[in-house]
Amino acid sequence: MRFLIIDDSMSDRELVVRRLNKEFPDAEYVEVAQVEDLEQAMAYDDFDIVLTDYQLNWTNGLHILNRVKQQYPDVPVLMVTGTGSEEIAVEGLRSGLSNYILKSHLERLPQAVHESLEKARLQKQYDDAILQLRHSEERYREIFEQGLTGIFVYTPQGTLLTCNPAFAHIFGFASEKEALQADVRTLYPAPADYQAFLRILEKEKRLEYHEVQMVRHDGTPIYIVENVQGSFDEQGNLIEVKGYIFDTTERRKLADQLQQAQRLESVGLLVSGIAHDFNNMLGGILGYASRGLSRITQSHPLYDNLNHIHEIGTRAANMTHQLLAFSRRQVLEPTDVNLNTVVENILNLFGKILADHIEIEFIPDPDLKTVHVDYAQIEQVLMNLCVNAHDAMPNGGKLTIKTANVSYEDAYQGSRGQLAAAQYVLLSVQDTGIGMDEQTKSHIFEPFFTTKEIGKGTGLGLSMVHGIIGQHNGYIGVDSTLGQGTLFSIYLPTVELSLVDFDMANDNKFSQAPVRGGDEMILVVEDDPDLRCLMEEALTEYGYTVVSAADGAEGLKLFETHSATIPLVVSDLVTPKMRGKELYDHIHEQSEQTKFLFVSGYQANQISQNFVLDKGFTFLQKPFDLDELAAKVREILDR
Repeated sequence: MRFLIIDDSMSDRELVVRRLNKEFPDAEYVEVAQVEDLEQAMAYDDFDIVLTDYQLNWTNGLHILNRVKQQYPDVPVLMVTGTGSEEIAVEGLRSGLSNYILKSHLERLPQAVHESLEKARLQKQYDDAILQLRHSEERYREIFEQGLTGIFVYTPQGTLLTCNPAFAHIFGFASEKEALQADVRTLYPAPADYQAFLRILEKEKRLEYHEVQMVRHDGTPIYIVENVQGSFDEQGNLIEVKGYIFDTTERRKLADQLQQAQRLESVGLLVSGIAHDFNNMLGGILGYASRGLSRITQSHPLYDNLNHIHEIGTRAANMTHQLLAFSRRQVLEPTDVNLNTVVENILNLFGKILADHIEIEFIPDPDLKTVHVDYAQIEQVLMNLCVNAHDAMPNGGKLTIKTANVSYEDAYQGSRGQLAAAQYVLLSVQDTGIGMDEQTKSHIFEPFFTTKEIGKGTGLGLSMVHGIIGQHNGYIGVDSTLGQGTLFSIYLPTVELSLVDFDMANDNKFSQAPVRGGDEMILVVEDDPDLRCLMEEALTEYGYTVVSAADGAEGLKLFETHSATIPLVVSDLVTPKMRGKELYDHIHEQSEQTKFLFVSGYQANQISQNFVLDKGFTFLQKPFDLDELAAKVREILDR
């Protein structure tokens, strides 16, 4: 225990301490005789009880009492004085004095100290209990009135006895008063569902985290989780149902949307994996066809057959490229593109599917300017809009696609002032379908928002479209009227270049100028045996010395054997035992001068093509023409 004794008489302080020592032999005493000592003690010390005289040479005991109570409201203050004034005692007790002892009766001091300490302890318990009760009431009021959890009590007959605002909000009532007028049974999809719930509660008495489908006041389905307690009479009859509920409708929707998105991602991964093997096979078909064509003349009876094989293989390669683009597995590489070409290729590829009961009209601007975009991404944008238009016209209709050059003023007005470049290209997609109301139109670019039934759409298409156009510094707008169709308008900034006619379907990349060979040694790392043989054979014919490996580990061993004479490594990015990036890292540690040409049947950035692009390596997408391979090899070696 620690006592603070305030008295300007040394002898009186000694008498008080001597008397207390008999009852509290282990106590610590801090004595104060003047105001400076008091300030120091109050600033740095902690006390269990304060004993003060009334008449001090600088103040009085009542002022001391107020001073202590301001800083230590729970510390009891006991007045020990020679002044036997009843008025002082009464005033002191009213102000919070714990007890009052005359110096002439110090034998009563230990008992008075015990009583003061006990009284302070009980008062603190009482104050704490009152404070906890007040906090509990405030918390309950806050939970009941302001919480997001719906609280309720109702009878088995469906009469709602009480509820909070959250309960009313969850079920779509305007207020608690309106909710209390409702029959709880109408909040279940069917009367049988309510009776089934009551049977479960009568059996279990209490339900925790019970998931159930209910309906809002307007009939809208909702999903809730409830914790429910039944009240029963002496005969075991259910008389009241009370508890609280959580609205999990949005969480359930998000879970369903996540599942759909994961399925979509799985499809993309599957397409990407299949495309890798398919591109390897196409590489072999195109390679052998081109080598056969190079060995015969046009008059040869097999020339037309080989040429057709090459053409069909080329179309298959383009188809694979587009499938990868739609599955978002391609490396994003902006190029200068004519949007007329994008539209023509999409309609050539999917026109028959879209036009099964729909009239399609394409109105191109023949002088359309060039835009700098990622071809595959813009292709995906157009495909999404065409598919949506198709779905919006289940009973047939007309799909109109237009391209046009527009000035800054026209684009600015069409984009509601969100554009800043000087010239734009406008791509519009218009249907005569069911259209949209204003509320639906305001949400269409939000992720996972869809008006299609479950299983028919993910709600991701238009949000990706919006994001892609935004990444290209463009703008997409929508105008729609319910029952009168929808118009999507895309504005993309132009580039000051001559018209680029980039036609993927007719890309003549296999027509190359004469390629110069060389006599260097080249390491080829390719796991597909047919393609590896073709690459080795073609490069050998151009004069190169070729060593080849079926996997990265074997390729590393060959390089270590011939490291002084291999200036170039041609490697697939995905090979067994060691991937292309790892092979590069190991070889680069031994020889920084060795150059690399990477090839792959994938177009996925997860296989380190970002690494290839960031490092500035040349990359060849499978399937490639063998003369193109030779040209790239010579180009890299001459750098």
